[in-house]
Amino acid sequence: MSTSTKMESSSLVYILDAKIQKQRLKDMKNSASKRKIKVTDTFSIGVTHLVTEFKEYDQVLRKLDLTNQSSLDGIEVVTLQWFADCIRAGKVVDVEQKHRLQRAVTQRSEEVERPSQSSGLPEYACQRATPLQHMNEKYTKALEVLEKYADLRESDHDYSRALAFRRASCVLKSLPFALSSIQQLRNITNIGDHSKRVIQEILEDGECPEVENILKDPWFHKMKLFTEIFGIGPSTAKQFIAKGWSTINEVRNGHKSADWRVQWGLAFHEDLITPVVRQEACYIYELVLKHLRKVLPGAIATVTGGFRRGKASGHDVDILITHPTEDKVTGALPRLLHSLEATDTILHGRHERSTYTDDVISRNTKLSTRGQLDHFEKWIGIIKVPKKIKANSDNEGNGVVLNVNEGPVTDKSRKLCNGAHKLVNENTDVNEKDYDTVTNSTSVIYSRNGASENASNVMNLENEENLENDVSLDEVRNEQVASLEGSVDVTELRSVQGERSHDQTPAELAAGERDWLARRVDLIVAPYSQYYYALVGWTGSKQFNRDARTYSDRKLNMMLTSHGLYDKTLGKKIPASSEREVFDNLKLPYHEPWDRNC
Repeated sequence: MSTSTKMESSSLVYILDAKIQKQRLKDMKNSASKRKIKVTDTFSIGVTHLVTEFKEYDQVLRKLDLTNQSSLDGIEVVTLQWFADCIRAGKVVDVEQKHRLQRAVTQRSEEVERPSQSSGLPEYACQRATPLQHMNEKYTKALEVLEKYADLRESDHDYSRALAFRRASCVLKSLPFALSSIQQLRNITNIGDHSKRVIQEILEDGECPEVENILKDPWFHKMKLFTEIFGIGPSTAKQFIAKGWSTINEVRNGHKSADWRVQWGLAFHEDLITPVVRQEACYIYELVLKHLRKVLPGAIATVTGGFRRGKASGHDVDILITHPTEDKVTGALPRLLHSLEATDTILHGRHERSTYTDDVISRNTKLSTRGQLDHFEKWIGIIKVPKKIKANSDNEGNGVVLNVNEGPVTDKSRKLCNGAHKLVNENTDVNEKDYDTVTNSTSVIYSRNGASENASNVMNLENEENLENDVSLDEVRNEQVASLEGSVDVTELRSVQGERSHDQTPAELAAGERDWLARRVDLIVAPYSQYYYALVGWTGSKQFNRDARTYSDRKLNMMLTSHGLYDKTLGKKIPASSEREVFDNLKLPYHEPWDRNC
């Protein structure tokens, strides 16, 4: 037998599927099979050639969950070019230098640096308490600028860099002390060389030149300006810059789009970039609750996202809806939307039907660049909120605090939100008798003040400058909205009450005299059997969710989504009847929502 024949017979090829589309991977395996090139579906000790689309060796190690390069000794780690040469030759060819993924790197890639098990903090963000107020803001703000800049650049490598900066920022937020020396990070995980260099420069000089240069970069500011437009992502923003545009009015005058988000986002841009304050969130919640109890008595509605984690403001209000009787939520959302429409509350939005099937919970889906989509029925849209709600909040000096309340609202807690409550009565015709009926049948989030006797249940909110709106849910929402385009299972809803709303374009409506502001609202409907997993997922933060899913997969051999938890070893779903039980199922210490701000 010739040397070439021996090599072919003893070769076993494993194709790392990361970054390779499913159909392409299938075609590669079919091509290899026709040429009698042995390809295995699982990575094992017998593999001789590992084919990858990755550009860096450490990325392969991280994907395979290996700790060091010596773990791949004896295996040729090769690029797709080698595989293509094999297909052209009809056999396994010798590996040349041009085929090999180089091990030698001048600097360890930050985004694939393996965490040290001897760190002073737990490895995963879901294992740590991350409060809204922390002691290392000057470092996290700098890292968030770098994260934002990398995210706007939008390449695969930049996405990994953005993720690395966010991980480092999350760790700093979790530290129980104010950083004063770089040596304090010696045993801390997930802070790579680049982030350490930024921190060191701030420690020594008070600022980081790289961050300061980004903040002075006109491109960065234009990208931030344009991507703040509802419905506009980095790719379209780059097109605007290429056209020489630098203002919102230039986009309004020059950009034509059939996307409802862009049309309404441009028309009401000034409204939509103005943060939604707590009293507005309280008003929106009670407004939705009023209509919800008409169409679905006994429903449970919860404000999620940044407000539930304790933020003072946000760019939208996310409300999760369920009912203790599993099937009663079916058809409730369209009825709720039509009830809201009848009061001239809705400006515009899209309704997506549920795409959930039983295999979703066990399907091996991967995180996309903006999160992992769920399959809940939902409505994403824009509604009207009276201007005096925000004016009243400004005058009161942010005296109202949203709080999680798993049971009905008590008389005491209701009185603590009198400011917002009066506005709700005034603008939505909710009287005291009706309000009592609501509180007796529905679990809610309501408002409390900092003097509450139950201090552990109060989220003390402070104003916060946030570089990325709500990092956890805003990005997920953008991708979910994008997924609606072209879908046959969506319904557009807009206000048709009154001549002005019906006849005018969004731009004309925005320019007219009005006593209301446009506010973005997400309504999500979850079956009760999935509700508590959905509550954790939609509360966030984004990095908390990402790490919880990674942790459950790597440490527990379980698959976590907003729909539930699937034990791959036992082959069954793990139910939860409370948020704490979700944490118990994950073998995690329970963290209150305001300690999930990583």
